Amino acid sequence: MKLMRLIVGFWLFGVLGALGLGVSPAEAQYGRTPDSEFDPTILSIEDRDYLGVKIDHSYRLVDHEGKVFSLSDMLGKPMILVLSYYQCDGTCSVINQDLKSLLENTHLSQIGRDYRVLTLTFNKNDTLQHLQEFRQKMDLPEDMAKGWTFAMLENPEDIAPFTSALGFRFFWSPRDRTFFHPGVFIVTSPAGRVTRYLYALSNEAKDVDLAVTEARSEQMRATPKELLNLAVSLCYSYNFHEGRYTINYPLFIAAGSLFSGVAMLAVAMVVYHRRRRAREACQ
Repeated sequence: MKLMRLIVGFWLFGVLGALGLGVSPAEAQYGRTPDSEFDPTILSIEDRDYLGVKIDHSYRLVDHEGKVFSLSDMLGKPMILVLSYYQCDGTCSVINQDLKSLLENTHLSQIGRDYRVLTLTFNKNDTLQHLQEFRQKMDLPEDMAKGWTFAMLENPEDIAPFTSALGFRFFWSPRDRTFFHPGVFIVTSPAGRVTRYLYALSNEAKDVDLAVTEARSEQMRATPKELLNLAVSLCYSYNFHEGRYTINYPLFIAAGSLFSGVAMLAVAMVVYHRRRRAREACQ
């Protein structure tokens, strides 16, 4: 799965022609861009190492209207965090548009009502104007726009500690004049703990639905709809190898075994009572 993530990442950032980000010694001699060191593992995150991490919600952010708010204002509901940058030449738009498309096809939960989305820049050179232009290009439907916030950290010095705490790394390539980074949706619980990492262009609406339902489990109410959503979510489990939710076959096998055992016991009891009544009738 890591290989697939890297392939998706390279596709996202247009590196098919510059995988090494380096040039030959002959090119360097003529004053061209010098070799750049690039670690391809930047394009993925070691999920297991960061699941359960609680985000520091004391950070102060600025939204598209220039209003300052605290990250703690996003607590109380699950959140899908998308780390992007607003001067991106297209790939970050692809990532956010992919999420938009997925959210338009979810069924178990609704943006704004059940969860929030936050797109946050990691580029210290992004300005409020860049943010506004990026948000405008997203062309979100009104109901979706109410639950989706685009923001930047008020203090650019907070970018490094914030992203590193989530295992999110990025690399600026002078030659390509672009950032290389994971295209990932980070799902957090109402209390602000990381519950899942989903990768752009490699998941379906079902995966987002299940990730949000999983994150909401600590605050679900015993209503028929909530219980149905929980039952559906139990039919799937996150597969780290494939990077998506897959059918929970062990659960079905266990349920089938339990059903078979109960059925066999019931049949045995019926046969026993019939034979007992037959013996009593003969006496």
